[in-house]
Formats: sequence, structure tokens, C-alpha cells
Amino acid sequence: MIKYRIEELDFLFVYEHKVRELENLCLLKYELDRRGYKTKIIHIEDAEALKAMRPIYHARVVVTMACYQNASIEWHTKKYVKFDKIIDLQWENIVFPMDEKDTKAFKNYSGVAKEVVRVSWGEMNRKRMLEAAKMNPGKVKLIGHVGMDFLRDEFNGYYRSKEDVLKDYDISEDKKIFLFISPYFSDFHTEEYLVTMCKRFGEGWRSYYKDCMLPSKKIILEWMSQICEKREDVVFIYRPHPGEVSEQADEMAEKFSNFKVIGDLSVKQWILISDKVYTGNSSTFVEAFFGKKMCYLLFPLPVPSDYELAFLKEADKISNFEDFEETTHNDERPFPVSEKLIDEVYTIDWEKPGYIKFADMAEEVIANSYYNLTKEQLKAYYHKMGPAEKLTRALTGITPLYNIYLTMLESGKPGWKWLEKKREDRRKLEQVANDFEKTNDMEINSIIAKIAKVLEKQEG
Repeated sequence: MIKYRIEELDFLFVYEHKVRELENLCLLKYELDRRGYKTKIIHIEDAEALKAMRPIYHARVVVTMACYQNASIEWHTKKYVKFDKIIDLQWENIVFPMDEKDTKAFKNYSGVAKEVVRVSWGEMNRKRMLEAAKMNPGKVKLIGHVGMDFLRDEFNGYYRSKEDVLKDYDISEDKKIFLFISPYFSDFHTEEYLVTMCKRFGEGWRSYYKDCMLPSKKIILEWMSQICEKREDVVFIYRPHPGEVSEQADEMAEKFSNFKVIGDLSVKQWILISDKVYTGNSSTFVEAFFGKKMCYLLFPLPVPSDYELAFLKEADKISNFEDFEETTHNDERPFPVSEKLIDEVYTIDWEKPGYIKFADMAEEVIANSYYNLTKEQLKAYYHKMGPAEKLTRALTGITPLYNIYLTMLESGKPGWKWLEKKREDRRKLEQVANDFEKTNDMEINSIIAKIAKVLEKQEG
């Protein structure tokens, strides 16, 4: 008979996009494990978690990728984890200007999500947390962006060499690599998706997407196509925005051998092996800054003031093909954003890495009941259950019954209709789990081994 078990953890890290988050979480896990804590990393649509009808983990602290409202907490935790506290890594620290002072903005939090511990990269975001989101100052922690740690000198040797990476993509080592980090969304979105985005970011978002994002992407791809036609010594790498699907970019990749659409590997890996870096209305230029690489901001069309990132208002921008082409030949332009402004947004601290600051903070949080969510808050974030769901939760809460239930589900016997429906529901949930985004212990251990190798070599 299958027996129900619950795994005890100190910290459970939940991620959404692998290329954006997994490497960073492995660094945090490495340091916390080194300090003696028990940690685990799972994808937000992990198959076992999706299928669980009662907690399979008890985590003293759940570490989320974003925590905007009650629904965000439920999305992360579902029924599979019992927890006491939440730390929100808030991978989207940067907000649209119209949200900077709007207390009702989606990214300024509501419900129980307002009560969690929140990581802030820089002073600018911390100020928003206190003034617009009205958060408790004691729960806003100034850490910096942990991902930038990989670009520090002590991580030299962590990333693969240019020769090694280019070999995987059949790109000649003597080519100049021009990386474009896309700030754009997919070429097509359903009306339902657009309505959701407008609810979150205002009705103007539809126009921003249709009248600015899409035509800007088209213009930039045309600029790149002209360079691809003229210069065989250059290869453009189009790095899609997380979740972006672009038929325009894919068609260009079919047309030009020196234009590639590649979503694999981390942005930092590509930045470090590139000769030039380009982006648009995006904060990823900061990674180029920390990686000591020049970055150019492409703005072929003006971005609506409500949606242009605040710290790019006065940035040096490229808005025509002639200036763009010039950048492919020389590096005479200054870095587009001042170091002072980057420090306000991301915190430049060459003395103490962000992952050490995070681990120090995490130890404080786990040890101090001040950060506990109350019993009322732990009940309040979950959706209202109907009678059938309440009955199911009550029955599955009885361990012997739950063990029998799990055994029948897995064995395929008996073939009762309601059990067959449950089996089919579980199969569907397994299909929901995104194979591309999922990880496993082997991958996580491999990343941590690389981290340990470079850091312990430095210490030695």
C-alpha cells in the first residue's frame, strides 16, 4: 500500500521561468545548504505538487517568484505545501511609471500578499514598497539582484567559454556575436490575455502592445536583416522575452544563416560571450553593465510615457537605422544609463554579494516569529471551497483513508467511474506541467556543483 509522507523543509523555492530564475535559486540553495538548512527547488507547475490533495511538504518558509495577491500565493502553494512564512523574491522589481505611486496597482500588492517578506533590489523599489504599496518597513529587505552575483570576479570560470557555446549552435568562433535581448511579448495574444493585462496595467496596455511593441519589433528585425545581408562576419542572437513566441523572428532565422533565435542558456551566459548587446524598454541592460559589456537601447518608436521604464526616460536611445548600423562598427557611444541611477535601482555593492545578504536575511526570517503569517492569514488567501471540495479535503485529511485512496489511484483498481475520472484528472495535470520549464535533482546538483567549484576555488 502507498503511504502518505510529508517532507520537512526549511526553505522551499518555487520558480516559474527556468532561464530567469533557476541558476539564481541554485546559488541561494548552495549557500543555505552550506549553512545547514534543508532546501528544495520546484517548478510552479510541478506534476507531483499539482496532483497532491494534501501537503507533501512542510516548509517553514516558502520562497516565491512573485506574490501580488491572494491568488498568487494559492498558485504557488496549491494544496501541496504547509508553510509558516513567505519570502517574495519579486523577480519583477521594476514597474511601469504609472504604478510607481498608484496604491491600487496590481504590482503594489493586495490581501495577504501585502504581509509577506519582500526582496528589493534597490532603494528606488524599496521607496515604492513603502510609499505606494504601504508595506511594513520591517518586511522590505534591500538585497540587490542575486543574479548579478554571477557577473562578479569571484565567479570567473563559472560560465562556458565562447568557443564551447558557439560550437553547440554551429556558429563559427571568428564571427562577431551581437545579442538582442527582446523586451517584447509574443506576436499574437488572445483577447482574453489582453483583457487580463489591461486589468493589471491599465487600458493603455493594449495600445502599448499593438501600436508600440509589435511595430517596434518589426522595425528592429528589419534593421537586423539589413545588417545580416551586408555582413557575413556578424551573427545576431535573438533572445526571446520569457514566454515570447515570435513568428517574425523565426522566419528571419530561416532566411538568414547569421540570425538565430535562441532561448536556451541564461541571459548572462550570452552577454558574457557577446561582442555587443542590444535591448529596448527593458532592465536587462543592467546585466550588461555588471558584465562589463556595452549595451545599446533600441527605441525605433516612442514608448508611451506610462509604460516607458522610469530610469530609461533620460537614457541614450537609438531610434533610426543609421545610428543602429553605426553601433555595429564602433563603440563610441557612452553607456546609456548612469551608474548612479543603476545603483538606485539595483544596488551596486562590490564588497558583499547579494546571495550572502539574502542568506543572512533568510536566517533572520526563519528564526524570528515576527515574520510568521497568522492563522487567519493562512486561511484567508485560499479560494472559497464548495461543499464537495470541503468534503474531499476532510476525507483526504484522514491519513489511513488517504493511503487507500492513493493506492487505488495508482493501481488502476477498482475501475469505479469516479475513480477513473480522478485518474484522468491526474493525467491531465501531468500534461499541464511544462516539460521545458521543469527541472530535476540532477540538473540542480549540476548547477550547484559548478557554483561550489568556482567559489571554493576562490576561498582556497
